Amino acid sequence: MLRESRTNTPRRAAERGKRPGGSSVRGGERRIVTALCYDLVGSTDLMHVMDIEDYQELMSAFQLASKQAIASHSGVMQHEAGDGGVALFPIELEAKDAASLAIRAGLGIVEACKRVGREAGQDDLQVRVGIATSVALVLEGSREGWTREPVTGAALAMAARLQAITAPNSVLVSEETRHLAGRSYAFVFQGSKELKGFAAPEKVWRALGHKVGVDRFYAFGRMGGPLINRENELNTIGKLWDGVLAGQGSVVLIQGDAGIGKSRLLREIRRRTRAKRSKLLFFQCLPGGFRSTLHPLLNNLPEAVPGSAGQMGPTAAAVAALFERNGIRDAEVVDVFSYLLGAQGSRLQSNEDPKAIREKAHRALLRALEAVCRRGPAVVAVEDVHWIDPTSGDLLGEAARIIAKFPVLLVTTSRPSYASEWLDAANPTRLALRPLDSDETRLAIKAKWPEHRLALLPDLFDATERISGGVPLFIEEICQWVSQNVEPDTMRLSESANPSHVSAFESILESRLQQLGTAREVARAAAVAGTQVTLPLLRALLPDFGKSALANAADTLCETGFLTRIRVPGRTAYGFRHTLIQETIYNAVLRKQRQVLHRRLFTAVNQNRGMAPWIDTGALAEHAERAGLVEDAVPLFIAAGKESSSRSAMIEARQFLEHALDLCGQMSEIDTAEPLKLSAFTALGPVVAGLVGLNSPPARRLYEEGVEIARRRPLSEQSKWFPIYWGWWFTGSDFRVMHDRALEVRSMLSKANEPEIQLQVNHCIWAIDFNLGRHRETQDAIKAGLALYDEKRAKDSRTEFGGHDAKVCGLGQLALSLWLTGRTKASDAALSRMIAFTDRIAHAHSKAHSLDTEAVSAFYRDDFERLAEVSARMADFAKRHKMQSLSGLSLLFSGWAEAHRTSLASGHARFQNGLSLLRELGAVADLPIYLCMHATLLGLAGKIEPAIEVVNEAIGRGEETGHAYWLAELHRCRAILRARAGERKDAVAADLRCAVEIAESQGATALARRARHSMRELGIVIGR
Repeated sequence: MLRESRTNTPRRAAERGKRPGGSSVRGGERRIVTALCYDLVGSTDLMHVMDIEDYQELMSAFQLASKQAIASHSGVMQHEAGDGGVALFPIELEAKDAASLAIRAGLGIVEACKRVGREAGQDDLQVRVGIATSVALVLEGSREGWTREPVTGAALAMAARLQAITAPNSVLVSEETRHLAGRSYAFVFQGSKELKGFAAPEKVWRALGHKVGVDRFYAFGRMGGPLINRENELNTIGKLWDGVLAGQGSVVLIQGDAGIGKSRLLREIRRRTRAKRSKLLFFQCLPGGFRSTLHPLLNNLPEAVPGSAGQMGPTAAAVAALFERNGIRDAEVVDVFSYLLGAQGSRLQSNEDPKAIREKAHRALLRALEAVCRRGPAVVAVEDVHWIDPTSGDLLGEAARIIAKFPVLLVTTSRPSYASEWLDAANPTRLALRPLDSDETRLAIKAKWPEHRLALLPDLFDATERISGGVPLFIEEICQWVSQNVEPDTMRLSESANPSHVSAFESILESRLQQLGTAREVARAAAVAGTQVTLPLLRALLPDFGKSALANAADTLCETGFLTRIRVPGRTAYGFRHTLIQETIYNAVLRKQRQVLHRRLFTAVNQNRGMAPWIDTGALAEHAERAGLVEDAVPLFIAAGKESSSRSAMIEARQFLEHALDLCGQMSEIDTAEPLKLSAFTALGPVVAGLVGLNSPPARRLYEEGVEIARRRPLSEQSKWFPIYWGWWFTGSDFRVMHDRALEVRSMLSKANEPEIQLQVNHCIWAIDFNLGRHRETQDAIKAGLALYDEKRAKDSRTEFGGHDAKVCGLGQLALSLWLTGRTKASDAALSRMIAFTDRIAHAHSKAHSLDTEAVSAFYRDDFERLAEVSARMADFAKRHKMQSLSGLSLLFSGWAEAHRTSLASGHARFQNGLSLLRELGAVADLPIYLCMHATLLGLAGKIEPAIEVVNEAIGRGEETGHAYWLAELHRCRAILRARAGERKDAVAADLRCAVEIAESQGATALARRARHSMRELGIVIGR
């Protein structure tokens, strides 16, 4: 036979040729040679139908173009016929380079043939190209003219045989050529061919092109066949697109089972809208991404290096560059999304209120859509929204809600089981993709069936139709399976396949993988890795495999349609062509084997986060959990929760942290589990309070359970868990409970030597004692606490304890308490210090706290001019920072000032709007005071009875909750209203007596003075 035996492979022969004594006894040398053979299709028929001179010109032009394609890629013509030729590629080159250049030359000949045919008016001019590689014997001393000498080897004969059987305008290569060039080119397996003169069948491959230039859908045949049974859907979308071109945006939700063709339909939409759209934005949701904030956007960003704290994430500059490439140059938009992505260098403060962040994100989305549409209609596609994370889902829902205002077609895809109520407000057009029917399935099978197995098609038609269930992906995999099987008698599809097409899909994938040898283990490791894998990561997962073996296996998996190459700068990455393939292979791996692979991955990536920068903290935690490393997983889930919380992704944060708590319940060692539980409670408390409410039952239960565990821990640990004690105090049911808890915390932590903890304990006490009317205790706690204040430590504490700066709070409470106790000048001084310090630290929530204090101070003094001015600043600050509660306070206080200065009716209406907003937000900690104001305005309007009802409610609320510092004023207010209503003098006197007694017991000199002034005005004499 012409070919050497299979044990004498070119690779081994090349190695032998490099050793001393490698030359043959006849003075020759073994070298690896790649040969190319090409021939025009039907040239004899052309000669009969063309003028002889025209024919000769056509042949000359074709041969000139072909030789140019060969020469430009370092090939040398060995033989030229009238309508074809043979070329060899230099032995001086590396074998891989020679094979790659030969393929490039072959593809160049195909393109040259098409071009020559078009220019000559012969559009049907076609060529076949065959390429093969083998060991050849090159005679000693003839290397310079080796291409002119007879070459002893199989490459020339095999190239000629491959050229004869390839399809027109195609390049067919041998197994050895494909192996050498597989890292650079994409191929489609064409089966094993019986070649004349060769004893064993040869696996042959059709070369598609250089990998950089080959689209993954085309490379694996997904775009090669006709689009079947989707015309109704395309017609519907076409009508919606016409509306978009007229300026009316639309939302489309394409639903269907995995593999049904959602991506294929989306691809067709992209193709059909290409001519008239100005922009296409494509986002892909990934499995397991439901906890990864904005991961569909994150996937479009270049991978980042580890940050200063070892965290992975994008940079704000990368976010800005991505947005600018899409026509979005709005700095505010970039700032908001950088913050949400946790980008390094984000300028937005991490202690922003989550509700304000959400509003900013919605506004940024609106402005981003405006920017994208400036140049014309756009298409925004979001695939697999059943894996979307809550933040992305919220933004997508908002986009769907407002999309009608823009010339945008928003296309989403999901599996049918996914509940998409958040899209309902947009009234999307829903397209449910059904499986192909019998006739359509047969068309799809014929379109995908491998040519070299056409003889088997009638026998396997029914079985293929039955087990595919009309699912295009299943049809594709069955056809791939048929294509890869070498021996026809090994195919017993109708007998071995399970009637369930899902089970059959699993069986066929496994059968296909078995044909690939060691590549099957690589596919399983890649399935465990998830959405993306690299060769270094595969090496960590499969330490017994060499680098070359892994690379070859990955290439084989790409060429056979399991994997696809992902274009990432600086490295080669791989991902599964379809998520269902990844899921199916993963589920087929034995549990213990999966656990081993997850453990290897976790160990490698945990030691070097740069090895897999796309695996974030949450994903790494999941690998640890699946590896059975619960003690390693829990801290990572907690860290992921904190990362999410730091960028206001509260739902994702809650999911991470609650899952960490669930895992703690699986741990048997209490001494290990309890500290981890407390760490999770510490992070989860503010999240739950922010999502559900500060005084909500879930928040209270969480802190109560946390304190119960913390009390069991050693005394040396107590200070570590102070945030839990703080939250426990802060979520007390009323001021009395909060006061008792504050004292208990102080007692428990009295021996803690950390100044910040002692400061915050005093912070608890002054906040509660002030509301209870205990001014001396309030002022003592403020003095003791502020003596421990450290501005550097305060930067972290502002977020952890109350959301505002302790010094701002302390100076503000001191100013109010001093005024109430009659020390007006000292109060003014404390107020001035608070304002100056607040302006210096420029902390948004502390500034809001300061403005509230300024307004209350002006309210105490009945300084309506100043109150109007402070309220105006309040409203402006609330608008700029999207603080709804501050906006409510600005309405309330400005209404109070207006009612006393200009218009009672208009001012009261404004006041009521503010009070309604505060009630709606649940921001009514000072409700007795607000009700007192409301009753006063009702009284001024002559509505005495309603006013008395309101003040009765206020007194009851104050007494019930322990909100006592304003009770003296509430009784004085009711006394005045009762006097105006003509009630008995003893009832009026009783209220005034109560007012004086309460004020004097609290040391509230200013309020006692007011009560006595009202006595004189009303002619009430109260004996001592």
